[in-house]
Amino acid sequence: MKFRSFTRGLLLAGCALAVGCDRTAPPTEPELLVEGAVPAPLEAHTGEFERRVYEVTEGIYAAVGFGLANSILVEGDDCAFVVDVQGSVESAREVRAEFEKVTPKPIEAFIYTHNHADHVFGGPGFIDAGQEVDVYAHDTTEFYIDRMVNRIRPIIGTRSARMFGNHLPKEGPDRFVNAGIGPALEIGHGGGTLGLLRPTKTFEDDLAVEICGVAVELVHAPGETNDQLFVWLPEKRVLMPGDNVYRAFPNLYTIRGTLYRDVLGWAHSIDRMRDRKPEFLVPSHTRPITGEERIESILLAYRDAIQYVHDQTIRGMNRGRTPDELVAEIELPPQLRDHPYLQEFYGTVAWSVRSVFTGYLGWFNGDTATLDPASPGERAEGYAALAGGSDALLAAAGEAVDEGRYAWAAELATHATRLRPDDREPRLVKARALRALGQRSTSPNARNYYLTQALELEGGVELSPDVAVGEDLMHLVQSIPIENFLAAMPVNLDPEKAGDADLVVGFDFTDVHEGYSLHVRNGVADLQVGFPDAPDVALRLPSGLWREIVVGARNPAVAIATGDAEVEGSTLQFVQFLGWFR
Repeated sequence: MKFRSFTRGLLLAGCALAVGCDRTAPPTEPELLVEGAVPAPLEAHTGEFERRVYEVTEGIYAAVGFGLANSILVEGDDCAFVVDVQGSVESAREVRAEFEKVTPKPIEAFIYTHNHADHVFGGPGFIDAGQEVDVYAHDTTEFYIDRMVNRIRPIIGTRSARMFGNHLPKEGPDRFVNAGIGPALEIGHGGGTLGLLRPTKTFEDDLAVEICGVAVELVHAPGETNDQLFVWLPEKRVLMPGDNVYRAFPNLYTIRGTLYRDVLGWAHSIDRMRDRKPEFLVPSHTRPITGEERIESILLAYRDAIQYVHDQTIRGMNRGRTPDELVAEIELPPQLRDHPYLQEFYGTVAWSVRSVFTGYLGWFNGDTATLDPASPGERAEGYAALAGGSDALLAAAGEAVDEGRYAWAAELATHATRLRPDDREPRLVKARALRALGQRSTSPNARNYYLTQALELEGGVELSPDVAVGEDLMHLVQSIPIENFLAAMPVNLDPEKAGDADLVVGFDFTDVHEGYSLHVRNGVADLQVGFPDAPDVALRLPSGLWREIVVGARNPAVAIATGDAEVEGSTLQFVQFLGWFR
């Protein structure tokens, strides 16, 4: 049965999960294209993540450098609460040990600034087993957390592994340096356990509340995520902006892939922070900042840089410019370009320009030559013909590397690789070009992606969209809504295998009394809520068992044979149905 390949493709537990990787024999030592191979500014930026607990002001402590994200402790009258809880239980335990050195008061509440894995998956590490705490979050945060099982999780997982440098070496010229906004993503750099305490107190716009005797205002402030909030402590004049501000140019677009981030809305969210006139700024990445005037200057520059990229992209769009032309034209003015909080240690202006363009106008750049372009194969053949054959094309790619035209070399080598897919030489030339681009990048996101793909081309690492889910993750898997596990099925249907089938399959999850219909017809799988009136075949089973089947922990044939799952209709037909999905 080929069902297992389908099921493993459905789940990658958020961008925090390391993607499956099989290391082969290391390739021949590559030519070092840059002495040292790490730009000095990027190397120096690592100092921003020195592992340390900062006392921001009386009763406020920020733990920096223990994980990708910071955790912030607020000490109240008889208890304390934590804003953002790390990305693994292990890193949270390390931070808890440090927090216990500054106060013996028990932690009785959490606040999640948003849904990203590095902020929410360490909660159990801050409290004792069985202890209950209040968990504050925006009312959409839980929805976004549960999207770890979604339609495009496999490709997001693979791209995340590249972007976060999960498989880069720790030593040598191509080593992992830092993650731009933190030392490293815990899962993928040494492992760790994911633990989730779900939100218990949520709000839509603003929430004023007292936690441990401390007045707290939670304000919905979309930016890096739609559910982003900031935390304002009015009596202490402390602002915690989440991921809307940190010491790096913001990730207005992330190369691992994301829905459009509302760039102008992000700038407006920062304006709402500025209105508070904070004396202390405690980001969820990079170090805290003190001083009202200094903080205002940083927030002002940050929001102006975001608006500048937005406005100038729109201005160029309205003048008929294409994304490539805009990227070549738009750069921040000197007073913003040189600002220490706007260096491209995470996002970049170029990526942001492209994202704004597609966010407003979509993929078509306005030039009809790109409306229905030649296929990749035809373009490769055309490039080769112009060069004088595939050998000449590959030689030109190698010459471009030698001349330092690395982006052009990578493009030429891509065409050569397409023409000669079984030939290792084009891949090695492309790897040289990518390695050079990566070594010169100050953005860790770009560096990690370039260097990881260079390793893939050389055969030094193999990334797979499949991932094994161990016992340490099953508790998390079991907490995800069962509908999420079905919603991924339609995009995994292989229409060639399904052929001209017209089949209605019913799913009855007996423990939660939920039913679903999946109608395969015309090469699509139509998922509807509710058990169908007259299914051709039906599966009745507990929801937990289906989760185990999807992540590969249980074999569906065995579950049916043992009676744990019951098929109504033809078992053979149901098994064939499962084989249509990958």
